[in-house]
Amino acid sequence: MSHHPELQKFIEVVNLSYLNYEKDAELFEQSTRLNDIEYSEVNKKLKAELFKKEEIHQKLVYAINQLNDKKVKVGEEDNLIELLNILNQEIDSKKEYQRQLYLAKSHAEKANEAKSDFLSVMSHEIRTPLNAIIGLIYIMEKENTLSSFQENIEVLKYSAQNLYLLINNILDFSKIEAGKVELENIPFDLHELIQQIAKSLQIKAEENNDTIVIEIDKNFKGNIFSDPLRIGQILTNLISNAIKFTREGTIKVKVTQLEQDQYHSKFKVEVIDSGIGIAIDKFQQIFEKFEQAENTTTRKFGGTGLGLVISKKLLQLLDSDIELESEVGKGSNFSFVLSVPYLSDHSNVNNDILYHDYIEENLDGLRVLLVEDNLINVKVAEKILSQWNVQVDVALNGLIATQMYESGKYDIILMDLAMPVMDGYEATINIRFRDITVPIIALTASASYGYLEKAMLIGINEYILKPFNPKELNLKLRKHFKASV
Repeated sequence: MSHHPELQKFIEVVNLSYLNYEKDAELFEQSTRLNDIEYSEVNKKLKAELFKKEEIHQKLVYAINQLNDKKVKVGEEDNLIELLNILNQEIDSKKEYQRQLYLAKSHAEKANEAKSDFLSVMSHEIRTPLNAIIGLIYIMEKENTLSSFQENIEVLKYSAQNLYLLINNILDFSKIEAGKVELENIPFDLHELIQQIAKSLQIKAEENNDTIVIEIDKNFKGNIFSDPLRIGQILTNLISNAIKFTREGTIKVKVTQLEQDQYHSKFKVEVIDSGIGIAIDKFQQIFEKFEQAENTTTRKFGGTGLGLVISKKLLQLLDSDIELESEVGKGSNFSFVLSVPYLSDHSNVNNDILYHDYIEENLDGLRVLLVEDNLINVKVAEKILSQWNVQVDVALNGLIATQMYESGKYDIILMDLAMPVMDGYEATINIRFRDITVPIIALTASASYGYLEKAMLIGINEYILKPFNPKELNLKLRKHFKASV
C-alpha cells in the first residue's frame, strides 16, 4: 500500500467519511431520541391540559344542569368561554330568584305579624261586648228588679249588636276573599237608603257630639238598579268610620250627579269628615287587610281594620274603586263613583232595604217546621215566631223532620244544618225527593261558605246565619208565604 500513495489517500478519505457518517448517524440518532423524548413530554403535557379542560368542561355542564334542572347540549363547537357565560347568566338568574324568595319571605313574615296583631285585636273586640253581656246578666240576676232590667237592657242590646256586626264583618271578608259574593241588580232609591243609614247611625254620632249632614244634588236620579245591600254596607262602613275618628265635628254625605243619559246615571258619593285625618304615607296601608294607619288606632278608637278593606273590595265588584283625600288634623274625604241604570219613576223601587227600618208583618196562618237540636235555640225561635202568630212544630233532628214532613203539611221548613242522627243536608235531600217546591230556609250557625254553597246545591232556597236578625227572618218568611198564597 506504501507503493500506492494515491490508494492510501483514497482509503483514508473513505475511512474518514465512514467515521463522519457514524458520527452523523450517532448525532442523528441522538437528535431523534431527544426529539422523541421532548415530543413525548410535550404530548403528555398537552394530553394533561386537554384532560383538565374536559374535566372543567364537564364540571361546568354539571353545574349548569344543577342550576337549570335541564340538560345542556354540549357540542364540539362549544367552548369554555360560552359555558362560563351560560354559568354566569344562570348564577345571576339564581341570585335574582333568591332575592325574590327573600322578599317573599319578608312579606310573609310581615303579613303573619299583621295577622297576629289582627287576631289580638279581634280577641279584644269580641271579648269586650261579651264581657258586658256576661257581667250585666250577672248583675240583673243578682238585683232581680224591673228597674235593673230596664236600665241594663239597652246596654245588653248595644253590646250584642256590636258583636253581631263584628262577626258579620269577618264573615263578609271571608266570603269576599273566597270569591263567593253574588251581587243583586234590583231597583231601589239611593236617596232613601242614605237617609235610612244616617238615621240608624245618628245615636252613634251623638255619642261623639257629631252631626250627620246629607247633601244631594238636585239633578241626581236616585232610583237606580244595583245591589242595595252591598252599597248600604259600603256607606255604613264609611260613615261609621268617619264618626269613629271625629269628635264634635261634622260628617257630610254628599252625592253629585256627574253624567246622565236616557238609561244610565253616573254619580259621585263622598263621605267627608272633620276628624283626625290620615297621613299621606298611610293611604295604601289602610286599605290592606288586617291593617290600620297606626298601631295606637285600635287601642284608642277600636275596630278591626276590616271595614275599609271590605268596602274597597265591594266597590271593585261594582266596577268602581274608593278614593281618599285627607290631611292630618283636618279630616278625610272617602269617595267613589258609580255608573248604573236608573228608573224614571218609583213604581218598582224597593225601599225595604235595611232591616232596622223594616216593619214586621203578622204571618197568621203560616205553618212552619222548625228543625233544630239545640233546646235553647228552639225556645228562642218559638218565642220570636209566636210574635207573628206562626204555627210551629219542632223536630230535634233531620230524621224526625223527614218523618214529620211525610205526615203533615208545612208551608216553610226552617232547617239547621249541623244535627245528630241525621243532619240538615241529608234531611233536605230526603224531603226534596218527595217535594221540590216547599221552601227550605237554612237557619244555621254553619258560616263556612263552602257548606252553604253545598246546601244551596242540594235544594236549600236560602239561608239565615245565626245569630239572626228577627226582622230578616220575618222578611224571608213573608216573601215565601206570600208567594205560596
